[in-house]
Amino acid sequence: MTATYTVFDNLCRQGRDSVWTYVARNLSRPLALSFGAGWANVVVGNPPWIAFRHMSADLQRRFREMAKAERIYVGGKFATQNDLAALFTVRSVALYLRSGGSIAFVLPLAALTRGQFERFRAGSFAATKIAWDEAWTMDDSVQPLFPVPSCVVFGRRRATSQAIPETVRAYSGKLPYRDAPEAIADAHLSVTENAARPAQGVFTGGSAYRGVFRQGATLVPRMLCLIERGRLGRLGGDPTAPQVESRRTTQEKQPWKSLPGVAHRVETEFLHSVLLGESILPYRVFRPFEGVVPVTREGAVLDAEAAANRGYSGLHGWMAAAEAVWNEHQASDITLIQQFDYYGKLGAQFPISPLRVVYAASGTIPAACVLRNSSALIEHGIYWAAVQTEEEGEYLAVIFNSETARRRTAAMQSRGQWGARHFDKVLFTLPIPRFDSTVSLHAELARTAREAERVAKAVPLTNSIRFQRARKLVRDALFAAGITARIEELVEQLLNGAPILPLQ
Repeated sequence: MTATYTVFDNLCRQGRDSVWTYVARNLSRPLALSFGAGWANVVVGNPPWIAFRHMSADLQRRFREMAKAERIYVGGKFATQNDLAALFTVRSVALYLRSGGSIAFVLPLAALTRGQFERFRAGSFAATKIAWDEAWTMDDSVQPLFPVPSCVVFGRRRATSQAIPETVRAYSGKLPYRDAPEAIADAHLSVTENAARPAQGVFTGGSAYRGVFRQGATLVPRMLCLIERGRLGRLGGDPTAPQVESRRTTQEKQPWKSLPGVAHRVETEFLHSVLLGESILPYRVFRPFEGVVPVTREGAVLDAEAAANRGYSGLHGWMAAAEAVWNEHQASDITLIQQFDYYGKLGAQFPISPLRVVYAASGTIPAACVLRNSSALIEHGIYWAAVQTEEEGEYLAVIFNSETARRRTAAMQSRGQWGARHFDKVLFTLPIPRFDSTVSLHAELARTAREAERVAKAVPLTNSIRFQRARKLVRDALFAAGITARIEELVEQLLNGAPILPLQ
């Protein structure tokens, strides 16, 4: 009899005490399959989709060890985006599937498009090799289904690997209800055979500006960095080292959400304005935050011991308390200042340039602006670059804020529950040329950006308004002023390779 084993239909009935228990139970090879003749010919399932950054500390340690051993782990800037679904799929083949057997798994669409799945798509792993035969895609319109776009991958366990094909079966359309049977789904969905596989994120080439922009510092957990000024006593406070305490919000994640904050006096040299992704609106800054950032004016990042050695008693007290919290509850082996300065993203901001262009890394619609003579530090929800002239900064900001740029890169963005969400560096897949003040189109883009800035800054905004609403109010004002259409026309000309005409 042909042995067919459906991983989730059988094993998930055992219960789910925790994510790792769930994974362990499903990846532990059942006794019935422990003999070569008993291995399955077919394995199908829908594994857990969990990004590394959302795993518990225990699961992160186990995942990293197993994924590296399986040669599916992707490090560097993708380290926090590795997904349990990829490892789960590969281990299911290695543990359950006999040679020549087939696998069909439901995965997030990112499995076909994003860098953290690059090794997965190749099909070659330490314990097994997969020849990927086919893939189906379900776009944003296929609802109700999953919170994010999804796909199904089909492959066979073989002696040699085969990468996922360049064409897919693409589904689109609305389902009448969740779990619709096949006949009803067929009646409501459109199918395109041999459609081009969704575009992969491109992380090299494109615009020359790709190498100029950097991501901001990893100032998380925020309760160990972002602060509020403490209450002054009857005798006042020390203006050179005020009392500060952790800024707390309902958006904090565990374990930090349940922990008491840090409070200490800190030298003003280390109290910086901090810009988060939500601080950036089109053409203006909105609601900066304040944080304890342990960096000297020369760019030296200080831990508690280094602060004490340099005589900064206030910073030493804060960092000693923050490091104690971090060391007890951290999910990785790095120190707190290594976290803050991950890949040199904090120290690289010093000395702070008087002219910078910034754009929010996430959002459904881009938001960018120019920082002039600002001492604010940039958090990892923002990308930034120093520029030589205001005109160059305005030129870039108007391109980044345009609907034209968003539309042309949407297919390469990672996608979440509300569609395309993350810009990161996909904007630089566009042919954005270096700014040249002698080119009339470049100069016109900069002039239009200055006009957009004047309109944006005139929009009344209160601190209580949500940043998403604030962005919309600015965009509405630009549209009402007739600037939006002009911007799109100019950006279209630029990206379509308009002839380079010198200024008259």
